[in-house]
Amino acid sequence: MKVGEKSWCLRCIFLVVHIFPFFNAQITLSQGSTLDVTQQSFAIEPADRTAIQGDTIVLPCRVLNKKGTLQWTRDGFGLGSERSLSGFPRYSMVGSDEEGDYSLQITNVSLEDDAVFQCQVGASDRVKGIRSRSADFTVYVPPEPPRIAPRDFLETTAGMTMELTCESNGGKPPAELAWLDGDGVVVTQGIEFTTQLLGDNKRANAALKWTFKASRKHDGKTCSCRSENPAIKQPMIATIKLTVKYPPEVTLIANRRKIMEFDDVLFTCDAVANPDDVTYKWYRNNELVEQDHTSTFRISKVTRQLNRHTVSCEVSNKIGTTKSIYTLNIHYGPVFKSAPENIAADLGEEVRLMCPVDSNPSPKITWTFEKSTRVVGTSMVLVIPQVRPDTEGKYTCTASVAGLPEMSSNSFVYVKGPPVIKGPDIQYGIEGQKVKVQCLITSVPEPSRVVWIKRSQVVDIDNAEGYEIVTEHLPNGLKNLLIIHKAEESDFGDYNCSAWNALGHDSMLISVRKQTCNDVDGSVPSILCSVTENLPLLIILGGVIVGIVLIVSVTIVVIICLRRKPTVKGDNFVSENKGKQSDSASSGDSDLKAEIRTASSLSNNEHDRSLEKTSDTEAQNNNGYVPYVDYSTDYNSSAVRLNSSRDSGLYDSSPQLLSDIGHPLDTNFRTAYANPYMRTSQANLPPDHVLYCSTRGTSPTPQVLPSLSSNYYITSQQLTSQLKPGILATHV
Repeated sequence: MKVGEKSWCLRCIFLVVHIFPFFNAQITLSQGSTLDVTQQSFAIEPADRTAIQGDTIVLPCRVLNKKGTLQWTRDGFGLGSERSLSGFPRYSMVGSDEEGDYSLQITNVSLEDDAVFQCQVGASDRVKGIRSRSADFTVYVPPEPPRIAPRDFLETTAGMTMELTCESNGGKPPAELAWLDGDGVVVTQGIEFTTQLLGDNKRANAALKWTFKASRKHDGKTCSCRSENPAIKQPMIATIKLTVKYPPEVTLIANRRKIMEFDDVLFTCDAVANPDDVTYKWYRNNELVEQDHTSTFRISKVTRQLNRHTVSCEVSNKIGTTKSIYTLNIHYGPVFKSAPENIAADLGEEVRLMCPVDSNPSPKITWTFEKSTRVVGTSMVLVIPQVRPDTEGKYTCTASVAGLPEMSSNSFVYVKGPPVIKGPDIQYGIEGQKVKVQCLITSVPEPSRVVWIKRSQVVDIDNAEGYEIVTEHLPNGLKNLLIIHKAEESDFGDYNCSAWNALGHDSMLISVRKQTCNDVDGSVPSILCSVTENLPLLIILGGVIVGIVLIVSVTIVVIICLRRKPTVKGDNFVSENKGKQSDSASSGDSDLKAEIRTASSLSNNEHDRSLEKTSDTEAQNNNGYVPYVDYSTDYNSSAVRLNSSRDSGLYDSSPQLLSDIGHPLDTNFRTAYANPYMRTSQANLPPDHVLYCSTRGTSPTPQVLPSLSSNYYITSQQLTSQLKPGILATHV
């Protein structure tokens, strides 16, 4: 470093060392004098305030150690330092100087008072000036009463889009608007709120628009527009009355909440419309019901066929037409829509059984099996995974609905196999009558061929021997019936019934025997057999009874005639009358006997005449009264000859039933077989209900047979009782 530069640095250091203490002393003196003066401050500052136009308010301002000049400013413009504030007649500073209270009072607040106010104190000797916080003074101005555009009354038609506008102007802040419907509920849908600031930039106009579609619910309603603002204590209301014309609104009801089958149902159509001049039309399944234009409609005795059908009520006025539809829900019990099916299956095959049941409400399904005590299924379809001998049999489907009768139906499951022939191996018939021999065949599948054999010869309808073969189809086989017309002695004996199907063959030997009372096996009461065996005696006794009745009747007539003779007065009348009565009685008896002999004699043999003499003598000895006579001696058993021919014999076979004498035998006592399906037993079977009959010596002709019963005994359908000419005499 050079010598000049070093001297300059030394000089600078010297100056700093000697001058700094001087400045430090001056600074310390100055600070000490400032701290010795008390500064002014605010004890209370103004705060934000609101007021309603026309109110009087006070903005507080209190100063401690006031030294400078105090004034209020409005939006930064000074109002003056005097308490009277003569330039602003509604303004003044209230309070006292001693308390340092210089609060600003504003009377009859107006919109121009809506500004920012501040309290300020100026500086003084060694005292700084101070300013309060800024206070926002808000003035509320009430809006004008609301009004509704376009007017306070509106008439429209349902379906039209409507716009209602509610306005409330000049409010500060802007009015709060709300629409209320006719029920006093605030509308929240279709609302649009707008405001428009006025020229003073303080007040504003408010509008609320309500857009809606007119409907029946608006008809006759008084809607309201409500306006609220902080400057008003109670909301202001404007109203509008709505009139809406609308088409009928229809409610269709039935007189029963739960409709049962066979109930009478009355439908009522309630319609509300404007205008209320309406017309009614009724429809069933969309088909017009003529001449029914009232508000009610009746259906008598509804059935399940009407379930889910519709009943419609159509109501019209000038505005439009409305249609209401009622769907019938008819409760009814279970019914099978189709007959259950019987199923034949191979061993191990899966089988599905259907239970086609219809009911309303849906039924409860229960499947049971005849070989089990438990429920085997509860759905419409019962699945048998594998058919076995132990699953073969009857399955019962039971459908039930609470409070209604249940229904059951059976389905049979068969295992396919060769035919099995069952039934009585001894059957009976009456010679000369129609004899029916039954062969009951259990076979799945159905036999393809059934053959009757007698004495190594095939019995067929084509052999012209008077045979007839009738076949009745069964669920698991056939009932084959061999009918022998006017059975002869040679027709009784052993018959072989054989049947074939695709899986095998079976046969059975059936013995056909003549029927006697000992063979009826309880199918005919024994008393009828006794009556049949004693039939000749019954005929004679019947004749005797009829004869006695005739004799008594004739005797009474004769006596009445004799008593009607003229009477004689006096005593002689008694004795004379007695004598004549005796004579006339004898004479009458003789005449009566002669008449009876003439009327009742069937023969002039000597034996009859001897009986007549004996009868006359006894009648005379009994004063004309006829005693009881045993007519059993009059019966000459040899005089009645029985016809033993095949055509009309009375006792040519086993005793017949009493009802065969002159009256048809009740079918309950016969052993015929019912069969609506008649066809041959050969491979080429004719249609059901037709059979081909052959009689001895004639060609086969189609014939429909009556139903066949299930009895095993074979009896004649008709037995003609005839008496050959003979002599039968009755005497008195």
